[in-house]
Amino acid sequence: MAATAGSCDFINSIAGSSVAELRTDVPQMALYASAFNASQSRFRINVSYEGDVAGSLARDGRKPALVMGRNLKNSQARSSLQSLDHLFSELVINQSSFYPGLLELGNHEGRQLLLPLSFNLPLVIFDRALNPEIADGFVLDLAELETKGAAFNKEGKSGYTAMGFGPRWSTSFLYTAVELLGADFKEGSPLKWNHEALLSALEYIRTWSDRSNGSVIKEEEFQFKYLYLPAYKSVEEGRTGYAAMDSSDFFVIGEERRSSLSFRWLSLGGNVPVSEDIVYAGICRDGAGKQAAEAFLKWFYSEETQKSILDEAQRYRSMESSFGIAGGFSAIRAVNEKLFPLYYPSLLGKMPPAHYLKAPNILPSAWTEMKEDVVLPFLHEATGTKPPEDPNAVLEERLQSWLKRRANG
Repeated sequence: MAATAGSCDFINSIAGSSVAELRTDVPQMALYASAFNASQSRFRINVSYEGDVAGSLARDGRKPALVMGRNLKNSQARSSLQSLDHLFSELVINQSSFYPGLLELGNHEGRQLLLPLSFNLPLVIFDRALNPEIADGFVLDLAELETKGAAFNKEGKSGYTAMGFGPRWSTSFLYTAVELLGADFKEGSPLKWNHEALLSALEYIRTWSDRSNGSVIKEEEFQFKYLYLPAYKSVEEGRTGYAAMDSSDFFVIGEERRSSLSFRWLSLGGNVPVSEDIVYAGICRDGAGKQAAEAFLKWFYSEETQKSILDEAQRYRSMESSFGIAGGFSAIRAVNEKLFPLYYPSLLGKMPPAHYLKAPNILPSAWTEMKEDVVLPFLHEATGTKPPEDPNAVLEERLQSWLKRRANG
């Protein structure tokens, strides 16, 4: 018997709900979706890679059922998302398993629009022999890093032959430091920050270079002369005492090489800043296949699934190119505390408690480009030998020029 129009619509809607597009900027998601598809026959997740997931949601056009990516917390991206609160009320996903600060960042006006998926933390590495000299077993404060760095310096007839740490050697460190010192970058038109705190942070970095390393010029001369290797190799060779890294970079170094190094999480006043490129997951209001999307989230957020993901990464040696879950720590606390040390032994006893973690602000959808093209070069220049007279005005001007170029490009 031929199906009626109504029954065809019903069959199509059932089929549509069983297949979902996952739009992501995380390459590993293709592997995870494949594992999910193989684990059952009811639902299917099809992955599409998009370098700017947040921007794609802001544009008109077809929306995916599921998004997993960075910079999804801004006002443009979240306008496409639906509440996920029902996943908690139905006990599909345990709300208490997440880091509270990261979960809160995905909440807007009392509705949970995004679930945290993975994150990274800034750290400072050094030779294991220096371990007893670091006061805290978890963190290294900015002030202590300056003191320890200066104590490591060795000067010869023609200048420094070893230097403990230069705050301007890494623009990523510069950004983290000024954020810890209160710069407070956040979404605006296009960007807002604390003007007074930025000025004092820039001054702090400049005087750090003067106090500890003689001057910015001496720091730069040492960098030009000696620092042509990856930062961790300079530490291994004793050329530098300390190096700032991101957890996503440090934990892809081979375990054998990492065994000669130790680390602490970078902090100020006991706060460890979470890197702003947190990966979040959300479901679009207008996307087809929401049942499949919810089934994938339920599967992904189980400890059993994340253990199997880590097992596969270890078996196929993909840990050598990508850290942890989706390039970072899991947003599920128990996975980091119980499972990660099995795969990354140097993490044993080193995961900072949840209350140490300081979540970043909500930043613009184009933050990745804006930071790379404007903010980081500005910070490096403003802490150098010829800082601008009015740094806040210069940064504002450069941001507006960048926006115009981008609009006309």
